[in-house]
Amino acid sequence: MRQKVVVAVPDGGSLFEIATPLRVWGRDPGEPDWPVSELVACAADTASTAGTALPPLSLAGLADLTAHARDADMIIVPTWPVDHTPVPDELVGDLRAAHDRGARIVGLCLGAFVLAAAGLLDGRRAVTHWRYAEDFTRRFPSVLWDRDPLYVDLGSVVTSAGSAAALDCCLHLVRTDHGAEAAALVARSLVTAPHRSGGQSQFAAVAPLGTADDWLGGLLCDALADLRAVRSVGDLVTRSAMSRRSLERLFRDRLGCSPRSWLIDQRIQLARNLLETTDLGIEEVADSVGFGSPQALRREFQLALRVSPTSYRRSFRRP
Repeated sequence: MRQKVVVAVPDGGSLFEIATPLRVWGRDPGEPDWPVSELVACAADTASTAGTALPPLSLAGLADLTAHARDADMIIVPTWPVDHTPVPDELVGDLRAAHDRGARIVGLCLGAFVLAAAGLLDGRRAVTHWRYAEDFTRRFPSVLWDRDPLYVDLGSVVTSAGSAAALDCCLHLVRTDHGAEAAALVARSLVTAPHRSGGQSQFAAVAPLGTADDWLGGLLCDALADLRAVRSVGDLVTRSAMSRRSLERLFRDRLGCSPRSWLIDQRIQLARNLLETTDLGIEEVADSVGFGSPQALRREFQLALRVSPTSYRRSFRRP
């Protein structure tokens, strides 16, 4: 699948968020199997950013957004200045036109403000950095702001919480378009985890690294080493030598999700990889990842990805 990915670069935006999509979709010369994309960095406002540079990241000679938005498969607004810089009418028009013809529009972190200003989030769920939530909800009361997720993918429009969550969102989009193996390859190049679910709370409390973290990490690694043997949360409780309530609390505090959600998510990720890279039948895949039956695999897969395992394999099976 070859995509045209356009990044609308604002003047004065966060360099971290600007660099994130450029790095994720920018080809790594050391990885021959990198997902194929045509990546174009465009000026979000031609009056102020075209031909300029934003130290220490050189962005001289940005392309014209209007010209490239016409055939873009995805347009990413990676950030926006926090000083209430008005969204240019030209940018709003480009985003609306691209959305109307079926392109995916993504607002990373404060880029959600731009999507909301363009009217693309009216009546829809969205997320942005928690620090700017009050301002966001006051300026865009018709948007259903969700305080919890790392990112919200509605198909045609996608928003993410701040900074690191923007990277999670980008890897999720690579996984959606190119498959789990491609996302893992990109994550490996970036030296980051290949998957954090969008439903994970951006408010998850994370204590400093210590014995508890090492212990929980060991428990999760042991479970992942043989998911087939972990049939239920009860098995995790037994392995942890904790009460179920204590384990639930620990998962909520450290990971922002329940043990059951974590187990299902890990099973689905492993199932995706098996569907892409093996000839195992659906029943064998279900058994290998610890689902009790093919029906359970189909149900959870459909709930998580809005597609059946068979359709997913047809889309992402490598030749």
